[in-house]
Amino acid sequence: MLSEVARLTASSVDFGTTLRSIAALLRRRYGYRMVSVFVVRGDRLTLRAGDGVPAGLPDLGLDTGLMGAAVRSRRAVFAADVRDDPRYVPALPDVLAEIAVPVIVGDEVWGVVNVEDDRLGMLTAEDTDLISTISQQVAVAALNVRLLDRVGRQARQADALRRIAADISGNLDLDAVLRDLIDHGTAFFGADRAGVFLLGPNRQTTALVSRGLSQAYLDAVRDFPMPSLGATVVAERKPAFAVDYRNDARGASIRHAVIQEGFDTVAMAPLLGDDEVIGVLALYHDRPRPYDDEELEAFAALAAQASVAIRNAQNYAQMATWAAQLQSIQLLGARLSRLTSVKEIGHAIAAELNRLIDYHNVRVYRVEGETVEPVAWRGQIGEYLEETEEQLRLKVGQGITGWVAQHGIAQNLPDAARDPRARAIPGTEDDLPESLLVAPMTYEDRVIGVIVLSKLGLNQFRDDHLRLLVIYASLAAQAMANADATGRLRAQSETLERQVRSQGELLRITESILTTLDARAVLDQVTDRLAAVVGYDNIAIELIDRATGRLRPFSARGVHADEYLKEWEPDEITALVIRHGEAQLVEDELADPRVAQFESTGPVAGSLIVAPLRGRDGVTGVLTLERLGTEDRFTEEEFELVKLFAAHASIALQNADVYQAVEIRAQTDGLTGLKNHATFQEMLVRAVTRGDPFSLIMLDLDEFKGYNDAHGHQAGDRLLRAIAEALVRAGRESDQVFRYGGDEFTLILPATDAHGAQAVARKAASAIEETSRRVARGTRSQHVVTASIGVATYPDDGTDRESIVLAADRACFVAKRGGRAGIATADDGRALAGEFTLTAPTPVDEVAPAGRASGEGRRRGTPAGSAPKA
Repeated sequence: MLSEVARLTASSVDFGTTLRSIAALLRRRYGYRMVSVFVVRGDRLTLRAGDGVPAGLPDLGLDTGLMGAAVRSRRAVFAADVRDDPRYVPALPDVLAEIAVPVIVGDEVWGVVNVEDDRLGMLTAEDTDLISTISQQVAVAALNVRLLDRVGRQARQADALRRIAADISGNLDLDAVLRDLIDHGTAFFGADRAGVFLLGPNRQTTALVSRGLSQAYLDAVRDFPMPSLGATVVAERKPAFAVDYRNDARGASIRHAVIQEGFDTVAMAPLLGDDEVIGVLALYHDRPRPYDDEELEAFAALAAQASVAIRNAQNYAQMATWAAQLQSIQLLGARLSRLTSVKEIGHAIAAELNRLIDYHNVRVYRVEGETVEPVAWRGQIGEYLEETEEQLRLKVGQGITGWVAQHGIAQNLPDAARDPRARAIPGTEDDLPESLLVAPMTYEDRVIGVIVLSKLGLNQFRDDHLRLLVIYASLAAQAMANADATGRLRAQSETLERQVRSQGELLRITESILTTLDARAVLDQVTDRLAAVVGYDNIAIELIDRATGRLRPFSARGVHADEYLKEWEPDEITALVIRHGEAQLVEDELADPRVAQFESTGPVAGSLIVAPLRGRDGVTGVLTLERLGTEDRFTEEEFELVKLFAAHASIALQNADVYQAVEIRAQTDGLTGLKNHATFQEMLVRAVTRGDPFSLIMLDLDEFKGYNDAHGHQAGDRLLRAIAEALVRAGRESDQVFRYGGDEFTLILPATDAHGAQAVARKAASAIEETSRRVARGTRSQHVVTASIGVATYPDDGTDRESIVLAADRACFVAKRGGRAGIATADDGRALAGEFTLTAPTPVDEVAPAGRASGEGRRRGTPAGSAPKA
């Protein structure tokens, strides 16, 4: 079942179809009345998929019902009889039992897997475990769907922002820029109305362009009165939104106008230019429309691009006399906006800026932290031709270039050598007659680069040259910021794509380990296959010994595998993981005192991931991955993958433990703990198939009925358990002891001849009698139980399963007929061969707690026309 669910969740079909298939599979396999999957939407639970679900099933509140309780507690809720559970809310008639298990994705409850049935006893704790495991697999699939959606959304946002940036930054007509901004803003965020409010010289707000807004509303918000969302955005200089704005405290001053206008949600972003707020971009939604962090970031990016475009358009309008030059700026800026890397932008500036201004040398710098890093440079005459990157590199505040990077103020130096801030480039003349123009590339009030133009001679540049360079530098800043944003989005997309690929590989590995029901095989697969998801130099699995509580090595791979396989006292980081059950990422082992180094290697640089392996009762072990060296440390992304993988491995180990427990229960007699009759038949077939000699002992208790009648069935049960323990002690380590019937036992003795079997039979008879006497003394009983024993040897006394059992059975019958505590061989029983038939053993429940014996245990073989002796 788990394998099939894993296959469904790993498939690429629609997620709703996957959920419906899982619900149908569960209902078909286990006969549940209804299986459904609900998702959390706000304060409601909404049906997402199901099978056996009636039409028109309404949403449920998170504060009601068993499903609401599961969401609130973040734990599975099981009501064996819903009539006794006051939290139950009827959804189907005649429902008597219900299981609700939350589906937890990351740190939030995504939804609930719900099972209902109309039969008492149909749903059990084992069903709860099954549904809990399946809910974890649904959670993994939901996380993958969320990641895929996020990748797609970010890719679309990045593409749309690039188109918008190219669109609005390529237009210097203010009205056209604002109209385009309205078009793009409403389309990008699905707004119903929009407005661009610009601040005039007296700080009065004017809506230059609006759509869907009444004049009455525009008049009411003209000056962004306090309190209002517009005033908040201007003061805090960051985007904000308000759902149900009419009732939001931030809109109290214009509440009447908002009610009259009739919209629900407003989102606003400041337009920044020249280190001040120049306006606000506002989007309005008629229905509730919350914005998440990614959307606010995209909104801020749109506003930032719009800010540059608006300021450029305003400057263009103010500088009509510079039309020809500004046309060149526009062409060069458009060229820059199409470039996607800082290096490309720097070389384009160095190659094309001389179309605007005549100079001898150009240098383009990028500010990275405290370093002013040269990106591109080009000299046209001898004094500038030999400059190198090392010569040009500066610190912020160093020289005139570093000063502009620090203060963001453009400079026109007619005699650069005489300026006290200037610094001669190493290898050049200190008093070289030179003029400089230095302009910062500023984006969102932050200097991200500097453009330096130099020309031999004094007073070579005018102030209008500086103005042109400042305008061009603003376009270059926008282009660089766009390139940065594009690079970040590309990197994020690549990271998410890697995560999705890794998640896919993880799902494939998970499907494999979840179908493995042997714990050792699961752990071997973990060490062998995790390398496909996360590279490592060492991997180790250590398990907690249930008897001693100590951590013991289980397996290890890698360059230090031998060290990991040595027993050791857990270091502080491992003890922390075991104690709290939380994985730990150590980026630098040498810098973390919690990490113990191997004595044989001494201190070794590397990074470490230690993740817990969890069982149903807590942490059962740890998974440790180590990557050596300092160049390729584990990342947060890899850390999350290992945590997820460890969780999957924990589920697989729990499944294997459950399977092993079920398998042991199926092979074991519930009263005595010995292997049962079915297991005896299976082991006997194996022994015969191998063909190696062995002996078989059949043992039937004498006078057990009398003991049972005299002391009661509980005492009889205790005696059977004591006899079972005595038989195990009487046998050899290689011997196998079985409860064959109610008061009947068998022993298979590997590689044992008739003489050796009789010796074991005598020890068994003595052990039973001694045990019975010891128990009798404790209960002051006069009843002493002994045993009649038959012995047969393969292949001398039988060449197949039936004949060897029949031989031992006849011998046991002869011993029984001869009196108490007898031992007979197959030779003794051959006289009955013609009249003896093999029948079924006494059922276990005739002496076990479920049924209790009403008479002495009957022999399995019975002579024709006779009855067994008591």
